Amino acid sequence: MEALSQLLSRARNGNFISGFRVGGRGNQLQYLGWTFMWFEAILGLKVNLNKTEAIPVGEGIPMESLAAVLGCKIGSLPTSYLGLPLGAPYKSIRVWDAVEERFRKRLSLWKRQYLSKGGRLTLLKSTLSSLPTYFLSLFVIPKRVCARLEKIQRDFLWEKGGLGIRSLATFNKALLGKWLWRFANENEPLWKQIILSKYDLQEGGWCSKDARNRYGVGVWKAIRKGWENFRSHSRFIIGDGTRVKFWKDLWCGNQSLEEAFPILFNLSVNKEGWVAEAWEEDEGGGSWGLRFNRHLNDWEVGEVESLLSKLHPLTIRRGVEDLFRTIWTPWVPIRASFFGWEAAWNRLLTTDRLKRVGWSIPNRCFLCKYKEETTDHLLLFCEKARMLWLLIFSLFGVQWVMHSTVKKTPPRLAWFLCGQEKEESLENCPPLLDVDHLERKK
Repeated sequence: MEALSQLLSRARNGNFISGFRVGGRGNQLQYLGWTFMWFEAILGLKVNLNKTEAIPVGEGIPMESLAAVLGCKIGSLPTSYLGLPLGAPYKSIRVWDAVEERFRKRLSLWKRQYLSKGGRLTLLKSTLSSLPTYFLSLFVIPKRVCARLEKIQRDFLWEKGGLGIRSLATFNKALLGKWLWRFANENEPLWKQIILSKYDLQEGGWCSKDARNRYGVGVWKAIRKGWENFRSHSRFIIGDGTRVKFWKDLWCGNQSLEEAFPILFNLSVNKEGWVAEAWEEDEGGGSWGLRFNRHLNDWEVGEVESLLSKLHPLTIRRGVEDLFRTIWTPWVPIRASFFGWEAAWNRLLTTDRLKRVGWSIPNRCFLCKYKEETTDHLLLFCEKARMLWLLIFSLFGVQWVMHSTVKKTPPRLAWFLCGQEKEESLENCPPLLDVDHLERKK
């Protein structure tokens, strides 16, 4: 297929063909036919009529006569093409039956008996990254299908989930969001031109207008619904400022100016204005000029000063297009994450847990030889563990009072060690480095 791609590229570069043009312009079928003839003559490849179907769409000529001329079979919709459903309702649950069946085969429960936890996790992640990706990148997964697939993966690993395994619903939103990102950053793709021809471009040029027509393209309508949420999590890099909202987009700091300065936003003359409209050119290069619908009170002047000091390092760059980006930061080793999650859910094989399942053994902490061995004692209150905690806290200069359980420890600890901005991302992640050290020692 690489040879065919090169032939088509040369034909296009030589202006022999111009491709399918949306909006009424024609294409050069004759030159395209010649290109296929040259491809067939050079490589000896031909159309396999045994695998070819003529599929009618809507009302047309009698298919029997056309199939007789072409020498192929007659097909019908819905069908599948390259593994994806063609002509089927994109919201239909039956579309996902093949994905669910492959899921069950790859994650059969008998395999769980012969794999370690790390092996099960690796197999589960490889299954999630391959089997449903094509479907998840185009269609919104129905809630019932998502629940069934996640039950399969929970049963294969364990009942609590976690450990860096993707949420299918979240993964689905991320893959659909990739189309929104491509729409905003790519100008020439044919699929974008088709969508623009039907829906037109939204103000600012980042996305199409909202697809609300009754007979719109269902797949794009579903993807387009996620635009506002996607935009709220995207950071814009200012160029000439003609495509970024001054108050509502994320371009200055970690939150929009509307959220950071709600009083000034309510007083602003142009709440939907662009960044370029707030920039005033002068002999010195330019400065920020803010317009409000009334004179400011004394207590509001301080807000303006804070806003201007925040804007001071930023300038408009004429002739440079605005950009936006998203940031993805994966981390945490598998071994540490497994141990941390088992500790948080009290799944460690401590002595007290072994006794609960019928083991007849003395219950004493293997470190201090004094207290009963529980998860909370082993990782938080044992004298040996406490010494390790004190060492960690002294390195970070933290004054700390330990919580009563391992599960309650992470949120505040994350705030002290990593800062407030990362507290949310670490909320369900126990202190992995030190507990993994204790696990290895045991």
